[in-house]
Amino acid sequence: MNAVDMSDHPAAPRPAPKQRRAGITLRQRGAVAARALAAILGGYGVAALSTNALAAVLPLRPVEAVVSATLTGLAVYPCAAMWAFAARSATRAWVGLALFAVVPGLVLLARSGGQS
Repeated sequence: MNAVDMSDHPAAPRPAPKQRRAGITLRQRGAVAARALAAILGGYGVAALSTNALAAVLPLRPVEAVVSATLTGLAVYPCAAMWAFAARSATRAWVGLALFAVVPGLVLLARSGGQS
């Protein structure tokens, strides 16, 4: 039995459009990857710095200060991740995270007396 070629028929299934994959450039993929890295790594760094600095300066008993700072850090991390994807570019996302990390970094540096 001979098979009939139905590829020209209007009801024939069409292959998936390749424009979706071909429309995304390597530069766009790199920008998304840079934002994801900023959200994951930069957000974690900012949250960790904020938690440590807050735990060092809160005028509470040490256990209460650590718990309060950790809970605050859990709110800082998603905010930093949202910032990474809301910024106009990946560079601005990294710069914003770095600027946000300066204050807790200075607090920790001042608390340690400049000793590492």
